[in-house]
Amino acid sequence: MTTKERRTDEVAVLVKALDILDRMALDAPCTVVSLCEHTGVTKPAAYRIMKTLEQRGYVVRDDATREYSLGPALYGLSRAVRTTTDLVGLAQPAMRRLHEEFGETVNLGVVSHGQVVYLDTIESTQRLRSTVQIALRDPVHSTALGKAVLAALPEAQARAHLNREDLTRLTPNTIVTVDAVMDELATYRSTGYAVDDEENELGSRCVAAPILDRYDRPIASISISAPTTRMTDSQVGLVGRRLVEVCRELSDTMV
Repeated sequence: MTTKERRTDEVAVLVKALDILDRMALDAPCTVVSLCEHTGVTKPAAYRIMKTLEQRGYVVRDDATREYSLGPALYGLSRAVRTTTDLVGLAQPAMRRLHEEFGETVNLGVVSHGQVVYLDTIESTQRLRSTVQIALRDPVHSTALGKAVLAALPEAQARAHLNREDLTRLTPNTIVTVDAVMDELATYRSTGYAVDDEENELGSRCVAAPILDRYDRPIASISISAPTTRMTDSQVGLVGRRLVEVCRELSDTMV
């Protein structure tokens, strides 16, 4: 095996390990068989990966059930991230205020490798509500969280992001061409907030605004999502303007 082939194989193993950890964040504790079914990783590879992760403390195994859970080493990494940026801690008071004010689900997300990753959420207490899971990943082009971040980028950079992605149609409302998304982003730059109008999930509307660092670069976004029966056109504007205010206040605290 050449050095190049060896490096390619090592990267592939890393991708598989990250796929497994991502799945465990959604569905732990779980067995190796379940992980293989959901990630496509073969059983021999999965067993080798899990053994290594267990040795390093990133997962722990219950000998009785043969199920794996996330381990203490990940909690240590999480604490290190919080110490560095404390984005979740800074955003939570504002998210709680928005939740109390509108009574709907409030989400905090970041864009990573062309996807929106949900860092925190406060669910609506209403019977019919929009829900997400922490660490869930959604496409950038179909979510208000993702489009809010893209709209805060220079146009060339936003277009480059979109050109790298597969703009999948998730609902009949999903916009799936780069030019059409860019047209939307121009509007969002003007209003300061972005909208997902049943583009990611039928029956649900979402409004989001970006959080900027001291150099005016988007580092995250906050959204409010609700069923279309409650998130009417007039409500979208009201929620959007309030999100802009709250996210600007948060941006002023970023160093």
